[in-house]
Amino acid sequence: MPTVSIMMPFLNREATLPRAVQSVLAQTFEDWELIGVDDGSTDRSVGVVIGFNDPRIRVVRHERNLGVAAARNTAVSESAGEFIALLDSDDEWLPDKLQRQIDAMRSDPEKRAFCSCAFGFERDGVVEHWPRPWSGSWEKALHFECTFGFGSTLVVRRGVAIANGAFDRDLPRHEDWDWVLRACEEGHQLLYLNEPLVRVISSGLPSIGRMVPSMHRFLEKHDAGFRKHGGAYRRRVVSHHYESIASMAFIQREYLLGSRYLIASYFVRPLRNPLPLAALPLAVVDAALGTRLIQKGADLRRSWTQASQLPAESRSS
Repeated sequence: MPTVSIMMPFLNREATLPRAVQSVLAQTFEDWELIGVDDGSTDRSVGVVIGFNDPRIRVVRHERNLGVAAARNTAVSESAGEFIALLDSDDEWLPDKLQRQIDAMRSDPEKRAFCSCAFGFERDGVVEHWPRPWSGSWEKALHFECTFGFGSTLVVRRGVAIANGAFDRDLPRHEDWDWVLRACEEGHQLLYLNEPLVRVISSGLPSIGRMVPSMHRFLEKHDAGFRKHGGAYRRRVVSHHYESIASMAFIQREYLLGSRYLIASYFVRPLRNPLPLAALPLAVVDAALGTRLIQKGADLRRSWTQASQLPAESRSS
Protein backbone atom coordinates (compact mmCIF):
# COMPACT_ATOMS: atom_id res chain seq x y z
CA MET A 1 0.00 0.00 0.00
CA PRO A 2 1.60 3.30 -1.06
CA THR A 3 1.68 6.27 1.29
CA VAL A 4 0.30 8.67 -1.34
CA SER A 5 -2.18 8.07 -4.13
CA ILE A 6 -1.82 10.76 -6.79
CA MET A 7 -4.90 11.32 -8.90
CA MET A 8 -4.48 12.93 -12.29
CA PRO A 9 -7.52 13.23 -14.57
CA PHE A 10 -6.84 14.04 -18.21
CA LEU A 11 -8.58 14.60 -21.52
CA ASN A 12 -6.58 15.02 -24.73
CA ARG A 13 -3.44 16.22 -22.94
CA GLU A 14 -0.70 14.41 -24.83
CA ALA A 15 1.27 17.66 -25.13
CA THR A 16 1.38 18.42 -21.39
CA LEU A 17 1.27 14.97 -19.78
CA PRO A 18 5.02 14.30 -20.15
CA ARG A 19 5.81 17.38 -18.07
CA ALA A 20 3.28 16.46 -15.36
CA VAL A 21 4.33 12.81 -15.08
CA GLN A 22 8.04 13.64 -15.14
CA SER A 23 7.50 15.97 -12.19
CA VAL A 24 6.00 13.06 -10.24
CA LEU A 25 8.89 10.76 -11.15
CA ALA A 26 11.32 13.47 -9.96
CA GLN A 27 9.81 13.60 -6.45
CA THR A 28 12.22 13.05 -3.57
CA PHE A 29 9.35 11.23 -1.82
CA GLU A 30 9.04 7.98 -3.74
CA ASP A 31 6.32 5.97 -1.96
CA TRP A 32 3.42 6.85 -4.24
CA GLU A 33 1.08 5.52 -6.88
CA LEU A 34 -0.09 7.63 -9.81
CA ILE A 35 -3.65 6.99 -10.95
CA GLY A 36 -4.26 8.58 -14.32
CA VAL A 37 -7.94 8.74 -15.25
CA ASP A 38 -8.52 9.09 -18.97
CA ASP A 39 -11.83 10.87 -19.42
CA GLY A 40 -12.50 9.79 -23.00
CA SER A 41 -9.38 11.07 -24.78
CA THR A 42 -9.20 10.78 -28.55
CA ASP A 43 -5.49 11.59 -28.87
CA ARG A 44 -2.39 9.69 -27.66
CA SER A 45 -2.75 10.69 -24.00
CA VAL A 46 -3.14 7.14 -22.67
CA GLY A 47 -0.12 5.92 -24.59
CA VAL A 48 1.97 8.81 -23.25
CA VAL A 49 1.22 7.89 -19.64
CA ILE A 50 1.63 4.13 -20.11
CA GLY A 51 4.83 4.77 -22.02
CA PHE A 52 6.66 5.78 -18.84
CA ASN A 53 6.64 2.07 -17.96
CA ASP A 54 6.74 2.55 -14.19
CA PRO A 55 4.89 -0.03 -12.03
CA ARG A 56 3.65 2.79 -9.79
CA ILE A 57 1.74 4.34 -12.70
CA ARG A 58 -1.58 3.03 -13.97
CA VAL A 59 -4.42 4.35 -16.10
CA VAL A 60 -8.16 3.90 -15.56
CA ARG A 61 -10.28 4.70 -18.59
CA HIS A 62 -13.71 6.22 -19.09
CA GLU A 63 -15.13 5.06 -22.40
CA ARG A 64 -16.74 8.47 -22.87
CA ASN A 65 -16.18 11.92 -21.46
CA LEU A 66 -17.89 12.23 -18.06
CA GLY A 67 -16.24 15.42 -16.81
CA VAL A 68 -13.40 16.17 -14.45
CA ALA A 69 -15.51 15.67 -11.29
CA ALA A 70 -16.38 12.13 -12.37
CA ALA A 71 -12.72 11.48 -13.19
CA ARG A 72 -11.67 12.63 -9.72
CA ASN A 73 -14.32 10.39 -8.16
CA THR A 74 -12.98 7.42 -10.09
CA ALA A 75 -9.46 8.16 -8.89
CA VAL A 76 -10.56 8.39 -5.25
CA SER A 77 -12.36 5.04 -5.52
CA GLU A 78 -9.21 3.47 -7.01
CA SER A 79 -6.84 4.95 -4.42
CA ALA A 80 -5.17 2.95 -1.66
CA GLY A 81 -2.79 5.43 -0.01
CA GLU A 82 -2.92 7.02 3.41
CA PHE A 83 -2.98 10.39 1.62
CA ILE A 84 -4.45 11.53 -1.69
CA ALA A 85 -2.73 14.20 -3.76
CA LEU A 86 -4.29 16.10 -6.67
CA LEU A 87 -2.42 16.92 -9.87
CA ASP A 88 -3.80 18.60 -12.99
CA SER A 89 -2.40 17.18 -16.19
CA ASP A 90 -1.06 20.53 -17.44
CA ASP A 91 0.84 21.48 -14.26
CA GLU A 92 4.03 20.25 -12.59
CA TRP A 93 5.37 19.73 -9.09
CA LEU A 94 8.71 20.84 -7.74
CA PRO A 95 10.85 17.86 -6.63
CA ASP A 96 10.31 18.21 -2.87
CA LYS A 97 6.59 18.98 -3.06
CA LEU A 98 5.29 15.69 -1.69
CA GLN A 99 8.03 15.35 0.91
CA ARG A 100 7.37 18.82 2.34
CA GLN A 101 3.62 18.32 2.55
CA ILE A 102 3.67 14.78 3.93
CA ASP A 103 6.21 15.80 6.58
CA ALA A 104 4.06 18.80 7.51
CA MET A 105 0.89 16.74 7.81
CA ARG A 106 2.52 14.02 9.86
CA SER A 107 4.02 16.54 12.28
CA ASP A 108 0.90 18.73 12.51
CA PRO A 109 -0.33 18.54 16.11
CA GLU A 110 -3.89 19.41 15.03
CA LYS A 111 -3.96 16.61 12.42
CA ARG A 112 -5.62 18.90 9.90
CA ALA A 113 -7.43 17.26 7.03
CA PHE A 114 -5.91 19.10 4.09
CA CYS A 115 -2.58 20.61 3.16
CA SER A 116 -2.15 23.21 0.44
CA CYS A 117 0.83 25.28 -0.62
CA ALA A 118 1.78 28.37 -2.58
CA PHE A 119 2.56 28.04 -6.26
CA GLY A 120 4.02 29.89 -9.19
CA PHE A 121 1.28 30.80 -11.66
CA GLU A 122 2.64 31.10 -15.19
CA ARG A 123 0.69 32.96 -17.86
CA ASP A 124 2.11 34.32 -21.10
CA GLY A 125 5.65 33.80 -19.83
CA VAL A 126 5.06 35.79 -16.62
CA VAL A 127 5.19 33.95 -13.26
CA GLU A 128 3.31 35.28 -10.23
CA HIS A 129 3.39 34.03 -6.64
CA TRP A 130 -0.07 32.77 -5.63
CA PRO A 131 -2.29 32.75 -3.65
CA ARG A 132 -2.85 36.45 -3.23
CA PRO A 133 -3.00 37.93 0.28
CA TRP A 134 -6.14 37.08 2.22
CA SER A 135 -7.40 37.61 5.75
CA GLY A 136 -9.75 35.75 8.07
CA SER A 137 -10.68 32.10 7.83
CA TRP A 138 -10.12 29.72 4.94
CA GLU A 139 -13.88 29.24 4.74
CA LYS A 140 -14.52 32.95 4.22
CA ALA A 141 -11.66 33.24 1.74
CA LEU A 142 -13.17 30.38 -0.27
CA HIS A 143 -16.59 32.02 -0.28
CA PHE A 144 -15.14 34.68 -2.56
CA GLU A 145 -12.35 33.13 -4.60
CA CYS A 146 -10.27 30.04 -5.15
CA THR A 147 -6.78 31.27 -5.92
CA PHE A 148 -5.26 28.32 -4.06
CA GLY A 149 -4.68 26.00 -7.02
CA PHE A 150 -6.30 23.00 -5.33
CA GLY A 151 -6.18 20.95 -8.52
CA SER A 152 -2.41 20.59 -8.11
CA THR A 153 -1.50 21.81 -4.60
CA LEU A 154 -3.82 19.76 -2.41
CA VAL A 155 -2.93 16.76 -0.26
CA VAL A 156 -5.75 15.25 1.84
CA ARG A 157 -6.00 12.41 4.32
CA ARG A 158 -7.77 9.60 2.48
CA GLY A 159 -10.29 8.97 5.25
CA VAL A 160 -11.39 12.58 5.10
CA ALA A 161 -11.61 12.45 1.31
CA ILE A 162 -13.95 9.45 1.49
CA ALA A 163 -16.06 11.02 4.24
CA ASN A 164 -16.31 14.32 2.34
CA GLY A 165 -18.27 12.65 -0.43
CA ALA A 166 -18.05 12.83 -4.18
CA PHE A 167 -16.92 15.73 -6.32
CA ASP A 168 -20.05 17.35 -7.75
CA ARG A 169 -20.59 16.12 -11.30
CA ASP A 170 -23.08 18.94 -11.92
CA LEU A 171 -20.29 21.52 -11.68
CA PRO A 172 -18.65 22.03 -15.10
CA ARG A 173 -15.93 23.99 -13.25
CA HIS A 174 -14.85 24.65 -9.64
CA GLU A 175 -15.48 21.07 -8.51
CA ASP A 176 -12.28 21.05 -6.41
CA TRP A 177 -13.10 24.48 -4.94
CA ASP A 178 -16.59 23.31 -3.98
CA TRP A 179 -15.21 20.05 -2.53
CA VAL A 180 -12.75 21.78 -0.21
CA LEU A 181 -15.26 24.43 0.86
CA ARG A 182 -17.73 21.70 1.80
CA ALA A 183 -15.09 20.22 4.09
CA CYS A 184 -14.38 23.64 5.63
CA GLU A 185 -18.07 24.14 6.31
CA GLU A 186 -18.06 20.80 8.15
CA GLY A 187 -15.31 22.09 10.43
CA HIS A 188 -12.23 20.56 8.78
CA GLN A 189 -9.12 22.74 8.75
CA LEU A 190 -6.37 23.29 6.23
CA LEU A 191 -2.65 23.45 6.73
CA TYR A 192 -1.02 25.99 4.42
CA LEU A 193 2.66 26.07 3.44
CA ASN A 194 3.72 29.43 2.07
CA GLU A 195 6.29 27.83 -0.22
CA PRO A 196 5.85 27.68 -4.00
CA LEU A 197 6.00 23.91 -4.47
CA VAL A 198 3.95 23.74 -7.68
CA ARG A 199 4.11 25.33 -11.11
CA VAL A 200 0.59 26.02 -12.36
CA ILE A 201 0.55 26.82 -16.06
CA SER A 202 -2.33 28.71 -17.64
CA SER A 203 -3.81 26.85 -20.59
CA GLY A 204 -6.05 29.66 -21.78
CA LEU A 205 -9.18 31.41 -20.62
CA PRO A 206 -11.96 29.34 -19.05
CA SER A 207 -15.11 28.98 -21.11
CA ILE A 208 -17.66 31.57 -20.05
CA GLY A 209 -20.34 29.07 -21.05
CA ARG A 210 -19.07 26.71 -18.33
CA MET A 211 -18.36 29.41 -15.76
CA VAL A 212 -21.90 30.79 -15.60
CA PRO A 213 -23.75 27.57 -14.66
CA SER A 214 -20.92 26.61 -12.30
CA MET A 215 -21.16 29.95 -10.52
CA HIS A 216 -24.92 29.69 -10.07
CA ARG A 217 -24.73 26.14 -8.71
CA PHE A 218 -21.85 27.09 -6.41
CA LEU A 219 -23.82 30.03 -4.98
CA GLU A 220 -26.91 27.90 -4.52
CA LYS A 221 -25.03 25.08 -2.77
CA HIS A 222 -23.24 27.34 -0.31
CA ASP A 223 -25.98 29.89 0.32
CA ALA A 224 -26.54 28.65 3.87
CA GLY A 225 -22.84 29.11 4.58
CA PHE A 226 -23.00 32.70 3.36
CA ARG A 227 -26.16 33.48 5.33
CA LYS A 228 -24.72 32.41 8.66
CA HIS A 229 -22.43 35.47 8.46
CA GLY A 230 -25.36 37.82 7.88
CA GLY A 231 -27.35 39.27 5.02
CA ALA A 232 -24.83 41.99 4.17
CA TYR A 233 -22.05 39.41 3.95
CA ARG A 234 -24.14 37.20 1.66
CA ARG A 235 -24.89 40.13 -0.66
CA ARG A 236 -21.20 40.96 -0.82
CA VAL A 237 -20.34 37.38 -1.82
CA VAL A 238 -23.03 37.14 -4.50
CA SER A 239 -22.19 40.58 -5.89
CA HIS A 240 -18.51 39.62 -6.07
CA HIS A 241 -19.27 36.48 -8.09
CA TYR A 242 -21.55 38.34 -10.47
CA GLU A 243 -18.84 40.94 -11.08
CA SER A 244 -16.28 38.16 -11.66
CA ILE A 245 -18.50 36.68 -14.37
CA ALA A 246 -18.93 40.14 -15.88
CA SER A 247 -15.16 40.64 -15.95
CA MET A 248 -14.53 37.31 -17.70
CA ALA A 249 -17.34 37.97 -20.17
CA PHE A 250 -15.83 41.33 -21.09
CA ILE A 251 -12.42 39.72 -21.59
CA GLN A 252 -14.00 37.25 -24.00
CA ARG A 253 -15.89 40.07 -25.77
CA GLU A 254 -19.27 38.87 -24.54
CA TYR A 255 -20.29 42.46 -23.89
CA LEU A 256 -24.05 41.95 -23.47
CA LEU A 257 -23.54 39.12 -20.99
CA GLY A 258 -20.88 41.10 -19.12
CA SER A 259 -23.09 44.17 -18.86
CA ARG A 260 -26.01 42.08 -17.61
CA TYR A 261 -23.97 40.51 -14.79
CA LEU A 262 -22.30 43.78 -13.86
CA ILE A 263 -25.71 45.45 -13.48
CA ALA A 264 -26.96 42.43 -11.52
CA SER A 265 -24.04 42.78 -9.12
CA TYR A 266 -25.24 46.30 -8.25
CA PHE A 267 -28.85 45.20 -7.85
CA VAL A 268 -27.61 42.74 -5.22
CA ARG A 269 -25.35 45.28 -3.50
CA PRO A 270 -25.99 48.82 -4.73
CA LEU A 271 -24.12 50.79 -2.06
CA ARG A 272 -20.56 50.02 -3.08
CA ASN A 273 -17.80 51.53 -5.16
CA PRO A 274 -19.41 52.73 -8.42
CA LEU A 275 -16.13 52.65 -10.36
CA PRO A 276 -16.79 49.26 -12.06
CA LEU A 277 -19.90 50.76 -13.67
CA ALA A 278 -17.53 52.66 -15.96
CA ALA A 279 -17.27 49.39 -17.88
CA LEU A 280 -20.81 49.85 -19.25
CA PRO A 281 -20.06 52.78 -21.60
CA LEU A 282 -16.63 51.33 -22.34
CA ALA A 283 -18.33 48.10 -23.43
CA VAL A 284 -20.19 50.04 -26.11
CA VAL A 285 -16.90 51.51 -27.38
CA ASP A 286 -15.06 48.18 -27.25
CA ALA A 287 -17.89 46.40 -29.07
CA ALA A 288 -18.05 49.07 -31.79
CA LEU A 289 -14.35 49.68 -32.34
CA GLY A 290 -12.72 46.42 -31.24
CA THR A 291 -10.68 48.17 -28.56
CA ARG A 292 -9.75 46.80 -25.11
CA LEU A 293 -10.56 49.79 -22.92
CA ILE A 294 -12.31 47.69 -20.25
CA GLN A 295 -9.32 45.39 -19.92
CA LYS A 296 -6.89 48.29 -19.67
CA GLY A 297 -8.99 49.89 -16.96
CA ALA A 298 -9.26 46.61 -15.05
CA ASP A 299 -5.50 46.09 -15.23
CA LEU A 300 -4.88 49.58 -13.88
CA ARG A 301 -7.37 49.08 -11.04
CA ARG A 302 -5.77 45.71 -10.18
CA SER A 303 -2.28 47.21 -10.05
CA TRP A 304 -3.51 49.92 -7.66
CA THR A 305 -5.14 47.31 -5.43
CA GLN A 306 -2.08 45.05 -5.33
CA ALA A 307 0.21 47.97 -4.57
CA SER A 308 -1.85 48.75 -1.46
CA GLN A 309 -1.66 45.20 -0.11
CA LEU A 310 1.10 43.80 2.08
CA PRO A 311 2.70 40.48 1.03
CA ALA A 312 0.94 37.43 2.42
CA GLU A 313 2.51 36.08 5.57
CA SER A 314 2.99 32.41 6.25
CA ARG A 315 -0.08 31.31 8.17
CA SER A 316 -2.53 28.50 8.73
CA SER A 317 -6.00 28.75 10.14
